[in-house]
Amino acid sequence: MICIDTDEFWKIRKKLSSVRNLNVPGYSRGMLFTILSQKRVDSVKRYYPRVVERLDSLQEVWRREARLPRWMRLTPVMRVRLLMKALGLSKAEINRTLNDPERALSEIDGKYHPEKVVEEVWKALYTDYIYSPLAARHQRARGVLGEEIIREWLSSKDIEFATERDLRGRFSKTPDFFFEEPVRVNGFHIRWIESKALFGDPRTHWVYSKKQFNVYREMFGEGMVVYWFGCVKDVTGVLTTDIFNSTLKNALNDMIVYSAQTGKAEELAEKLNATVVSVDGSCEIDVELGDDVKSVEFLEGVGRIIDHYSRGRIIVADEERDWRKSIRKHVGWVLRNMGFAVVHV
Repeated sequence: MICIDTDEFWKIRKKLSSVRNLNVPGYSRGMLFTILSQKRVDSVKRYYPRVVERLDSLQEVWRREARLPRWMRLTPVMRVRLLMKALGLSKAEINRTLNDPERALSEIDGKYHPEKVVEEVWKALYTDYIYSPLAARHQRARGVLGEEIIREWLSSKDIEFATERDLRGRFSKTPDFFFEEPVRVNGFHIRWIESKALFGDPRTHWVYSKKQFNVYREMFGEGMVVYWFGCVKDVTGVLTTDIFNSTLKNALNDMIVYSAQTGKAEELAEKLNATVVSVDGSCEIDVELGDDVKSVEFLEGVGRIIDHYSRGRIIVADEERDWRKSIRKHVGWVLRNMGFAVVHV
């Protein structure tokens, strides 16, 4: 587990601007992606209110030029959300459009440049690594994977625990893992563990301490948080990830998704302990994508591929030897946009 001082954290954060430069030597892709994501969220919180105040100007630019203005310093999904709001769509209509972009043609019938709106929506869905539905599934899969590592470790130590689901209804707030009696973990006696697929920077830790960690301490006593992608040295109450001896950590940290012809994929899966997800029905786990990238079927299919990341390493496979001639090419493009490193074998 990497713990760095505050100055080093800010230097790394300053270097990161997009998923294309997740290559700072000495740091894992998972750590860099998480810091970048948290940086972009902070930026959206800062600029969103300013854009809301200029919806009339946004509508005018769109009406004249059918483009999004450069002063919209937001992520792609937030940009198209505000565009549709400026065009008069309700929140429900906006959500329906993001779930099925082709509906936009009927939802915005009579508005300005409807075909261009649809084009912007599709682009946003496949490129926004924070606020798109695919990004949400990615974040959820990372969280599940982190919890699974802890669950396996506790079970291997014969430590009895209750999960958040087990505790539902007993308490108003529940940690990811709860111990009826204090257990000794890494030299500390604790009653709970909270798993976070985040980097523990000062602000993030302060926010979660206020709304979760401090509440758990008041309710149950001492506990610890696991930041899977590292933290700054000043953060307290953190359980090091070094104690968890699991190959699943590699999938979290390097964020590699492999792409291979079915035969090679099955061989590689044995070496990497990976899950093979076929996109043509050639393997046990199959995801249907269809032929049209700009379709709900393809969007949902890629989402299901990302869901399998919650189990660890995944390999996307089909019978085509050359990935450039395969649907794997388009899947890889989307996964890269979501922050993954894609390796075509």
